[in-house]
Amino acid sequence: MPLNQRPLIAAAFHAVAQDARYLTRSLRRAPGFAVVVVLTLALGVGATTAVLSIVDHVLLRSLPFRDAGRLVMMLERDEHGTLRVPSYPTVDDWRRDPGVQQAFTGVTFIRGDGVSLTDGDRTEHVTSAFPGPDFFPLLGAQPLLGRTLLADDQRDGAPPVVVLSYAFWMHRFGGDRAVLGTRISLDSLPTTVVGVMPAGVVYPTFAQIWLPLTSYRHRDVLTRRGVHVDSRTLARLRPGVDSARAVALMRTVSTRLAGAYPDEQAHWSAAMFPIRQEILGDVTPMLLTLGAASIAILLLACSNVANLLVARMSSRARELAVRSALGASRVRLMTQLLTESALLALAGGVLGTGVAALAIATARRVLAGRLPRIDELAEDGRVLAVAALASLLTALVCGAWPAVRATRPASGETLRTGAMGSGSVRADARLRRALVTLQFALALILLVGAGLLLQSFRRVVAVPLGFEPQGLVTARVSPPADKYGTPEQARALYDRLLASMRAVPGVNSVALIQHFPLSGASMATPIDVGGGAANDTSANEAYYRTVSDGYLSTMHMSMAAGRWFDAADLQSPGGAFVVNQTLAKRYWPGQSAIGKRITVHRASQARADFGQPLAGVVVGVITDVHDVSQDVAPNPEVYVPFTLEVWPWVTLVARVRGGIATNEALRRAVRSVEPALLAASPASADGFTPAADLLSGGRESRRFMLGLVGLFAGCALVLAAIGMYGVVAYGVAQRTRELGVRKALGATDAMIAALVVRESMTLAAVGVAIGCAGAWGGARLIRGLLFDTGPGDPVPYLVTIGLLATVALIATYLPARRAIRLDPTIAMRGD
Repeated sequence: MPLNQRPLIAAAFHAVAQDARYLTRSLRRAPGFAVVVVLTLALGVGATTAVLSIVDHVLLRSLPFRDAGRLVMMLERDEHGTLRVPSYPTVDDWRRDPGVQQAFTGVTFIRGDGVSLTDGDRTEHVTSAFPGPDFFPLLGAQPLLGRTLLADDQRDGAPPVVVLSYAFWMHRFGGDRAVLGTRISLDSLPTTVVGVMPAGVVYPTFAQIWLPLTSYRHRDVLTRRGVHVDSRTLARLRPGVDSARAVALMRTVSTRLAGAYPDEQAHWSAAMFPIRQEILGDVTPMLLTLGAASIAILLLACSNVANLLVARMSSRARELAVRSALGASRVRLMTQLLTESALLALAGGVLGTGVAALAIATARRVLAGRLPRIDELAEDGRVLAVAALASLLTALVCGAWPAVRATRPASGETLRTGAMGSGSVRADARLRRALVTLQFALALILLVGAGLLLQSFRRVVAVPLGFEPQGLVTARVSPPADKYGTPEQARALYDRLLASMRAVPGVNSVALIQHFPLSGASMATPIDVGGGAANDTSANEAYYRTVSDGYLSTMHMSMAAGRWFDAADLQSPGGAFVVNQTLAKRYWPGQSAIGKRITVHRASQARADFGQPLAGVVVGVITDVHDVSQDVAPNPEVYVPFTLEVWPWVTLVARVRGGIATNEALRRAVRSVEPALLAASPASADGFTPAADLLSGGRESRRFMLGLVGLFAGCALVLAAIGMYGVVAYGVAQRTRELGVRKALGATDAMIAALVVRESMTLAAVGVAIGCAGAWGGARLIRGLLFDTGPGDPVPYLVTIGLLATVALIATYLPARRAIRLDPTIAMRGD
């Protein structure tokens, strides 16, 4: 460093240190001011840092795969826009086609299914992916421990091996690095752990473990071109090939396949989506909305702090004027004031970083498994950089304008009285009023957004489920395939299980279904209704439900027409089906569905008779059940007796009287029939889950969104109230002489109060008007997050306007009371 620069740098550090000491002495005389400023900044910086950190980790950071932008998920689309996963034979045709090879470096098929992990008398259901040999090379991710699946692992007769996901490794093995070489029992087959993938490296998103595709126990099903379920197809675009060219090349392949397999491929062509779109799902609008809300909170905090600084610097007018008269330059005074703002912002930023760390830890715990990539969330250097940047911008935004205003050349009046000139007073008053107007506008936007989300949530919750979840408990039961592999063996087991459960004190009724509503699992079957089919042939599918006879009463469901299954239907199954209202209205609009003949197809891929047609008559129409969630329309469903197609695993449903039938009693009843029957799951370590918990979990994303926006809106309301109080109180103090003169001339207390209230309500009204326009535009942007609620729904607007008006009146009460109690003689003398 040149010697001539050292004195300048030393002088600069000395000036900053001197300003810091002066600020410390100054704030000791006004601790309330410092506390309010620091807490306000901590709130704004903390909220913004936490939310933007979530947005950064989930939306902005690249996926942990090599050149992830070239990875795509392959689907099929018909002329109506309906999407489906391609079958294994179709993917195999794509993989071998020269045109496809020009577009992609590789295409691979991944089958999804569940396996049972048995450890002594403990059984755990594990969601598994069965990828082809090209999967891990295409994915481009290296293992954390060991290796991935190799081509040699895919050959027939190869030793069984498994690769674990990071989350499953931590959950099941506690992060033990000696796990490599461990043999675990998967579907009663000893399997060697050969690798562990790093945190965040999960594809498909449901995978807890990866097993070779050739080890899939129902491989014969994969040879059927009509199987379009429980799978993913991954491809990697070649360098220099964009998605448009790839689609054009795939179109030729689709045309050839349509000619070769008209029954299956005639109306379908290949479609592709970035893998990022699949992994992130539909969380982007929610996170962007939260990001905008957090920035609004930061703006509110900045405007409030700026308001406080303007008032404080106005009260220091005489001090600054004296220092200017004694020779302090304007640059020196501005440097001191900006240093004060920066130090306050630094303190707020440090505290805000702590707030952000707490919020991030809470989000990671609450949103685990509900928000993609949330497990990777941590407070790292990027988070600290966001907090530091927010603090710096806050210091500049909040401190610059007040510093410029306060250091203008002083007048003689300022030196004598300590008050700024009337022009400066009016300019500062206008600035503070503008800031309060901005606060009310932002508060209204956030409150209306929270109101619309609350209205939407209330309407979602009010949608009838179609069954009563309270008092229901569910558990998936997975019979060991080596003991109960045939339908006859499984049926005998289920009959014994139902009898054992009914004997438990406190159990009112018990039933079986293969996929419980709200579980996220389903199975579709092609349906033929003869001449009554809709014109859209791609839509001729229904969700396939195999149920026991007690399912209707156990679920507290009701019949819309006809009857439920009777004993004869279960003893000699084959001729009776029950459909839901959605299916009946789709295929027989304006007619009775009772007595109509339909044909469905067996849907259990684990059975040798998979895909075979089942013809029968509709004997009943059941009320719709919201299978996915209350904000998703019911799907067409067809119910068949479980004795007609005995599923290899089922969900046990029991209605219990509260507190009488304990989980332990239920577990004993199940294990008395078969010790290895009850499987643990991520939702329940002991195998049983209250149905109400599944319902609550389905609402979690809406509840999280509502809670966070509501919290921001509440903070905005408090900040707006503080800002209004400060402006009105300062205005009353500045107008002390005027108010004294008015009282001396005969103004009544009511007239003085009306004068003060009129000012606050004018500011609130302007802010509300601006905020309504902003809320309307913002509500249109979050339309996709709303259910049965439009952006112009009047109730949230009216409630918010009334609330803000009330807050403005409350914030005005103390200043108005002070103005009323002014003694005219003292007020005029004090000036």
